[in-house]
Amino acid sequence: MSPLVILGASITGLAVARDARARGLSPVVVDSEDGPAFRSRWVTSVNVVSMTQAATINRILSLGGVDAALIATSDHWIRFLIDHRANLTSAFKTIVHPDNTTLEICLDKMAFAQWCAEAALPCPQTWMPGRQARPASLGFPLLLRPVRTLHSSRELDLPKAVEAQDEAELAHWLSQFEAKGVVPLVSESLLGRALEQYSVPFARRDSQMLLFTACKVRPAAELCQTGTCVEMRNDERAKQLGRAAIERLDYFGIGEVEILRDTHTGKDYLIEINARPWLQYALAPASNHDFLGLVLGLSPDSKQTAVRAGKTWIDLYQDLFVAFSRSIGVVRHGRLGLFAYLRSLIRCNVFALFDWRDPRPFLQSLRHR
Repeated sequence: MSPLVILGASITGLAVARDARARGLSPVVVDSEDGPAFRSRWVTSVNVVSMTQAATINRILSLGGVDAALIATSDHWIRFLIDHRANLTSAFKTIVHPDNTTLEICLDKMAFAQWCAEAALPCPQTWMPGRQARPASLGFPLLLRPVRTLHSSRELDLPKAVEAQDEAELAHWLSQFEAKGVVPLVSESLLGRALEQYSVPFARRDSQMLLFTACKVRPAAELCQTGTCVEMRNDERAKQLGRAAIERLDYFGIGEVEILRDTHTGKDYLIEINARPWLQYALAPASNHDFLGLVLGLSPDSKQTAVRAGKTWIDLYQDLFVAFSRSIGVVRHGRLGLFAYLRSLIRCNVFALFDWRDPRPFLQSLRHR
């Protein structure tokens, strides 16, 4: 079996590894941190936790070959790929990502906003303090986010995104970002509006493209948090906007377009493109969307027919926190009825960890709860 080297042992890495195995590939998972993908019965695990960066790149290069492919499943590993692109390209038949210029556009929120404006794609108005004048038309409330995604934001005690209602709050948060050495991007805030959160997962190779749409059930947009419950929901408008962005980037590989819709005005906003498999990647193989087969040029499985609805993904442990925690629990604080919550659980049929054919990642997780 041809090897697929997967950078990242997270839930995303686990979903990609399971899909690779089902597609007749041999998944090899590499990470410097422990993760559920290392527990999979189908994975060859390569833990590089004690290695220097030079030793890590050499170990990954040793996994290459004439029929080997490589894919990164987090922004951290995407940046590793950017830094070592030349060496990795020489060692692997296929790097399942677009070129570095495209990756930089997707990783940098200001670059992405500028690209959206140049490509005539709708996105929130933005401003980068200290580098450009504040637009007169940019009024409160404002949303502040790190220009580059920070996976260490908790350690820095900075929110993933925070809203400022007035000049005093804006000044406070700008000083907080500056104190931590983090560059903020300020944009018009869509929070407080009636929003729907759409995802357009996709795979593209040359002129061929597979994509579908999904909607985040929980948590709500104003929490600015990763989805814990996401259901497939066919939406042609979101699909059309996602397709336009992918084609104008001339994107190769697997990714996800994030879109917010203001249900009062009906306007859609392009928020970002994740240039890698996303957390809910398991929805793709569960709905018979052969993303890996497309990007790796594998023969299609004619027996499988893709579906556009009927699949709902859940990370149950995190979703229970969203529902019942003291801080944000939507059920605990009366924003969602208990029976409505239970009905939503009944629809769930794609799981972050559980798979009866590969039970160890789920069973191992129970030991740490």
